[in-house]
Amino acid sequence: MTTTANDALSDMLASRPHTRAVIDSVLEAWPEHAGYLQKSLAARSPEMMRATEAVAEAVRRLSKGSERQVAEDYRWTCDRLREEELFFHREGRYRLSTFEAAMAEVYSNHDYMARYVNGLLLTQVLWYNHIGTFEQFLHRVLGAATQPFDYLEVGPGHGLAVYFAAASAHSKSLEAWDVSAVSLRETRAALDKLGVDKPVSLTEVDILKAEKSDRRYDLIVISEVLEHLERPDVALKFLHTALRPDGRIFINVPLNSPSPDHIYLFSTPDDVKALVNAAGFEIESMEMYATQAKRLEFALSNRITVSAGVIARPV
Repeated sequence: MTTTANDALSDMLASRPHTRAVIDSVLEAWPEHAGYLQKSLAARSPEMMRATEAVAEAVRRLSKGSERQVAEDYRWTCDRLREEELFFHREGRYRLSTFEAAMAEVYSNHDYMARYVNGLLLTQVLWYNHIGTFEQFLHRVLGAATQPFDYLEVGPGHGLAVYFAAASAHSKSLEAWDVSAVSLRETRAALDKLGVDKPVSLTEVDILKAEKSDRRYDLIVISEVLEHLERPDVALKFLHTALRPDGRIFINVPLNSPSPDHIYLFSTPDDVKALVNAAGFEIESMEMYATQAKRLEFALSNRITVSAGVIARPV
């Protein structure tokens, strides 16, 4: 089966050298993963494949010189996620429920975090649901901009979204906030590796404690952050004060996604819609991508991870 999957991967990636290189590094460390990757790629639209190749090129820059370690950390991360999934399906809840517990078990463990962050980097290329919402961001958020915009991202992580925002001819200012100074230093290092030449302001901000933003932005992005917070409602209400009346916010949040540091459970699309509306936003569009492109109804009824991307405006 692995040989067949490898042949299928080779055919699909004949004109995608960056994606091919990322996948080759993973299969060298984890050859049994070929079948999963073949299914993930086979389900992607041409637009998603173009997004995959663009993200893969950036990921290669970030992992240059440590490809083997990053691939091994991806496998390690998948093992940790599998453990969380077993707990979730047995107990019907996430294992942790407070930021304090996540800090004690995950964020303060530097060796653990290094491997976890590496592993999550590769998921941006390899997982169908992750590339689905990223393609949405590239084409229906950034690609829909027709006027110069001031950009804010909360929780920039590896810096991939900031990198692509900086590449937009319409981005006139770029800012990113995070609660962790350490995370911001890592984002800065990532942006340097990616060769971002536009100025990017990185600021330490706790959006759960801030009252009102003293600046306003045309485009705000908060991707895979709300599930890490005890009060995502407070976070979105604060961001409402930071968005210009004619601005847009892009919210990416996973449903039924057990991870070592996920503490807030979104179970259904209605959970997300209710949160966004209660914060004072009107949803323009919402796209959902289930793991391995499974049918959405099947994924929701079986509590399989779905990534939900929401584009909204202030009411």
